[in-house]
Amino acid sequence: MKRACPIVYRESAMGLEILVFTQATAGKQLVTGLIGAKETLAASCVRSLRQASGLKGKAKRYIGKELMAAVDATYGFYLMETDPIQEELWQIPDGIDDGEPKEFFWQRIDQPLGDEWQPIYHELFSYIQRHFNLLPDASI
Repeated sequence: MKRACPIVYRESAMGLEILVFTQATAGKQLVTGLIGAKETLAASCVRSLRQASGLKGKAKRYIGKELMAAVDATYGFYLMETDPIQEELWQIPDGIDDGEPKEFFWQRIDQPLGDEWQPIYHELFSYIQRHFNLLPDASI
């Protein structure tokens, strides 16, 4: 595995949602990160989530890995546990890891991504959707 994809999720009145963000120059994205040379996938997910969002989380459950054709890289996925997040939309003014502001919001898992998302995020989101659809109960 070369890349990590930590998944923060919640059950809302609208259904199951995952945490995503947008940046002015890079568009809408899922939180992802490179896995360090001596870093585990779980540790990378914790670090990547903290660097991207400032959220402290724990890697709760490994859900798999998948080769993503759009970038020819393997991504590993963990469901993350964080303190409850009540906000619907919030911004990190200076960003955490790259200085560019990020606006976080919740994406419904049962709604398709729009054209403004890059192909890699469509692939990642499809993998996540398949995971949640395989579960007998959407609450984890």
